[in-house]
Amino acid sequence: MDDPEVSVIIPACHATATLPRALASVTRCGLPPERVEVVIASDDGRDYAALMPPAPGLVFTAPGPVRSGPGPARNRALAQARGRFLAFLDSDDEWEPGYLAALLPLARRHGAAFGQTAILDAGVEILRLPQQDPQLDLTTLAETGASFHPVMARAQARPFSALPSQDVRHAAELIARLGGAAPLGPAGYRLHLAARSTTAQASFPERVARAYAAHAEQVLSGLGDVPAPQRAAVARVFTRKAALNTAYQKGALPGQSFYHFMAARLAPPPLVAAR
Repeated sequence: MDDPEVSVIIPACHATATLPRALASVTRCGLPPERVEVVIASDDGRDYAALMPPAPGLVFTAPGPVRSGPGPARNRALAQARGRFLAFLDSDDEWEPGYLAALLPLARRHGAAFGQTAILDAGVEILRLPQQDPQLDLTTLAETGASFHPVMARAQARPFSALPSQDVRHAAELIARLGGAAPLGPAGYRLHLAARSTTAQASFPERVARAYAAHAEQVLSGLGDVPAPQRAAVARVFTRKAALNTAYQKGALPGQSFYHFMAARLAPPPLVAAR
């Protein structure tokens, strides 16, 4: 059997309710199914191979590790992936239709491509980022406060960190290796807010603040794969995200999620009627 063109990496932790939606979105990615494999990495001890209906191209890592984190889970999936290109999807999120058909040609030409991130609450889109830029650069990555997930050439694959915000670190290092920017495709990544998600936990702002500081320090010290001229810019991604995190902690309304806070922060000012 020929190797697939794209391997889709999905970490799964308590994902039995949402994983079918994620997998359904992969079937609508715009590529023939024989060109795509999906590698699911269990991170809750469950054997997802026994829980999911069999399907061509569906691959599972061995169950065992429990709550090792999305970074280590993605690394286990990467070790089994066979595709010449890689794409990333969380088990509680989904892709817009035609996602791979839109982003893969850009990734072939540039080494990687991203889609906009659409944030949905109870199925309703509350924010789409970035709002106008035709590409994703390090400044935009820092200022939006969102996560972005690449479609990328396998040659660009690097291990994920075990720290929180490891997906931001992965994207920032990738963009730096591409010279500081990557193209944005016309299909987006749908991030579904969940009341029980890690980011919704009361302790998350403090934990992610420590992670931001650690990421910046590691990048500046030369850890990771960041070209030396880009290290300061990558470190600034995390100092800016730390500032957004502080603004959220100080300015959010009671019960307001980070992304609702960002939606209000980025909303255009109301029009003032002329007198």
